[in-house]
Amino acid sequence: MSGKYEPEKYELELGGDLFRVPVHELITPLTRCRDVTLDIMRLDQIHPLVSGNKWFKLKPAIESARKTGMPVLSFGGAWSNHIHALAYAGAHFSVPTLGIIRGEPEYASNAMLTDARRWGMKLHFVTRAEYRQRTHPDYLQSLLERFGPGHLVPEGGSQAAALPAVASIWQHPVFSEREYDAVFLPVGTGGTLAGVLFGAPSSVEVIGVPVLKYGEWLEQDISALLQQAEGAVRCKWSLDPASQGAGYARLNAEEAALVRQMQDGYGLDLDPVYTVKALRALQRRIVQCRIKPHSRILMLHTGGLQGNRGFADRLSALAPEFVGPLPL
Repeated sequence: MSGKYEPEKYELELGGDLFRVPVHELITPLTRCRDVTLDIMRLDQIHPLVSGNKWFKLKPAIESARKTGMPVLSFGGAWSNHIHALAYAGAHFSVPTLGIIRGEPEYASNAMLTDARRWGMKLHFVTRAEYRQRTHPDYLQSLLERFGPGHLVPEGGSQAAALPAVASIWQHPVFSEREYDAVFLPVGTGGTLAGVLFGAPSSVEVIGVPVLKYGEWLEQDISALLQQAEGAVRCKWSLDPASQGAGYARLNAEEAALVRQMQDGYGLDLDPVYTVKALRALQRRIVQCRIKPHSRILMLHTGGLQGNRGFADRLSALAPEFVGPLPL
């Protein structure tokens, strides 16, 4: 693999320390019955506001912006964890930020965008039709002509420059202490999965759990990122095709009940968009005997808990509606 992660390249830190991120074993009746060891890497605890996978993907862009003095411009929805994290990181490192937000200006008053504005991010709202152009070179050029020079960061922070930083997750001490058969993680735009694959050893299987409807484009995007970063995948990997549930940012009663059960019964906070879907897919694989006995599995908790503020009412309403047993 070329493009090896070099720690000295990324000098900026938020005060969080990857090497102090806890790895907790989640012991449930299901894991005991199937004799599976399930560990959760709590990347959500790396920083209270730039948590999970976000800081890894933002590091290169923020460092480049600090060197050039230019702002960072990126894209997201009204409840985007990426936009929220970028706004805070920009304020922390005195980097101007601009968010191109899908939706109506009225969304500026929600909790996430209120935080972003308080941290100095400028917001520009666009229609859904215009937002769909966010990857088109002509549209990106028009944004730079309108707002001035800046560093363009794709939606979710998924860009080749971020892959070595994401791959630094493999430097966590737990990987020198334990051998994992598989690593599970939720997948949105594919940048985190590409970064994990960028650094994964050949001995582990990596399974991505898409949280939105996907087709061949997702695998193509992941492969393109790896090619741009000059990374060679050494491990077996796949996307879980049955993991989408109710759809992106949509909860069903089972997922809501799982969020509540993990919080109340195990002290594990999950976000309703990403991590609950990853855990749900993992549990189903265990129930279906698609994970062998004596396996040791690691799930990456990719953060996003600050976005739970937008789901509180839905969680409270949906969780009691679930009437079947949870695969715990």
